[in-house]
Amino acid sequence: MDLAIALLHGTVDLFVEFLSPISPYLIKTYSVEPRTIAMLIASIMLMTALSQIFFAMVLPRVKKQWLLLYGIVAFVVLPTSLLSFKMNIIGLYLVFFTVFLANAAYHPFGTALANRNQSSKTVTSFVSGGIVGGALGPIFITWWVGSLGLNKIIFFNLLIFIILQPILWKIKRNFTPITKHPNFSWKSFPILIPIWIMVGLRTFYMSSLHTYSPMYSNFRGYSLIIGGSLLSLGLVSGLFFNILGSRFRIRFNNWLVNVVSFAGMGLFLNIFVHIDSLVLFILFYVLSDSFMFFSMSSNVIEAQKILPGHPAFAASVSMGLAWATGYLLHLSYSSFFGNQVGFVLNSIGIFSLITSGCLLIFSRFFGKIPKES
Repeated sequence: MDLAIALLHGTVDLFVEFLSPISPYLIKTYSVEPRTIAMLIASIMLMTALSQIFFAMVLPRVKKQWLLLYGIVAFVVLPTSLLSFKMNIIGLYLVFFTVFLANAAYHPFGTALANRNQSSKTVTSFVSGGIVGGALGPIFITWWVGSLGLNKIIFFNLLIFIILQPILWKIKRNFTPITKHPNFSWKSFPILIPIWIMVGLRTFYMSSLHTYSPMYSNFRGYSLIIGGSLLSLGLVSGLFFNILGSRFRIRFNNWLVNVVSFAGMGLFLNIFVHIDSLVLFILFYVLSDSFMFFSMSSNVIEAQKILPGHPAFAASVSMGLAWATGYLLHLSYSSFFGNQVGFVLNSIGIFSLITSGCLLIFSRFFGKIPKES
């Protein structure tokens, strides 16, 4: 059951990773500025992330939850098949909005199912499944566009949907509906504010990195596949850093995980922007991205530890609401500086270092607690 949920998470995250890697291709195809594509990506992410709160509240009230899950997966996998046909930028927006919306619906659903046994290992497995799927997305779609063309993507969509049928059937046979906790209160939300801030800022930096790095790579004269490879390699390395961060949290605490995460990301991103060698260019990108993943599972686990009776709500705050905050910052920043690709990357690296320093200064608020013996 845990493996099946993780595989589904990998699938839904595979398809949302199609958009950023092909941004240079979209800029050329639609003859638009980098800022336009960056704002399109950020606005889709913002609106769909906000919907996670809605899905987390509605989910326990749905009677046929497995049927809802099936529909969510279908609306992630199938819409991008429409990219096989010519469409304007509004059609492109609607296709990816649908995919991202369905992806957002899966996250509180999948996290609550993964956390049904209150095990940090199953949550880490769930998050790791998403990272693996997300890692395959960029390198696959850039290879596909470069080798076969986007007009043939429909064959891949149909194949994946057919392969998913036995996985969905397995979940149906072992499915346990999620129920609403009888004593839930919105008064619990302030407890999650430190998590919300840390994840929101991390999302701002990470989404900016993922949006602008393929563009920056293209501006440096590298191919579309190199841009996709950056994202894929960062996600693969991020898988191991995500697991490492979860173990680091057990040994120390969530506050220190975030301090290290922001410091590492900021340091290596500033080096990445100023490096000339292709090998080092890729290496420092991967290190920068990896340190952002270092705190991913740790923050979700911490949120669910704080609110053990409300795993879906805790996940929707630590992912949905916090992600939406980060995407709003991304959208706002892109609207002003979106055409200055190198400046955006350099500045968010500096912001990340400043954030790490602020966590050190305000350690009491962000949860610096002695490790229990």
